[in-house]
Amino acid sequence: MAPVTGTVATLLTLPLPESDASALPRETADVQRWLDQARAGDQAAFGALVDAHRRLVFRTAYAALGRREDAEDVSQEAFILAWRKLSGFRGDSAFRTWLVTITWRRALDRRRARAAWWQRLTPARDDLDPIAFVAGEAPSPEHETLVRERATRARHEIRQLSPTLRDTLLLAASGDYTYEEISAMLGTPIGTIKWRVSEARRIVAARMDGK
Repeated sequence: MAPVTGTVATLLTLPLPESDASALPRETADVQRWLDQARAGDQAAFGALVDAHRRLVFRTAYAALGRREDAEDVSQEAFILAWRKLSGFRGDSAFRTWLVTITWRRALDRRRARAAWWQRLTPARDDLDPIAFVAGEAPSPEHETLVRERATRARHEIRQLSPTLRDTLLLAASGDYTYEEISAMLGTPIGTIKWRVSEARRIVAARMDGK
């Protein structure tokens, strides 16, 4: 993944491709075989599906929650729920799309519960670090010194977005999902997803340019 400067640029200049069903990820032969075996009750095959999708599920949960501990808990919950519901998976979407949708909804449940608990104890705050989600390895100290101010401002402005705009921007900027998958995860038409990404980056860019 790109360092912080590249990450900020990605967030603010993310392309908006046309919807293309052919861009949806296809199940590999291995995933399809494990899926068929798991639906027949093979726990080892489901374990292989878990291993193949573990990173994606964690990043999905982290996108919503911004805390490693919560994301790890939700990842486990999502896989347990997927196992329980697997017999009802009919293949109308890719398995990974179905799985990340389960994960996202569980993460939002956790986020709402955490927000309600936190608000009872302290003034409202938002611990989500949006740049941390889309960034890869930490930049070098020298590079970090040069970009810290802009990255800090970007974090601040992204936090100020509404949850709807912020969630959509972060999911799109991560590069982990197609627009079709984000549409399924958020239960929102693709055209609306594209508008949210465009509007979010417009707002962040305008605010940063105005300071």
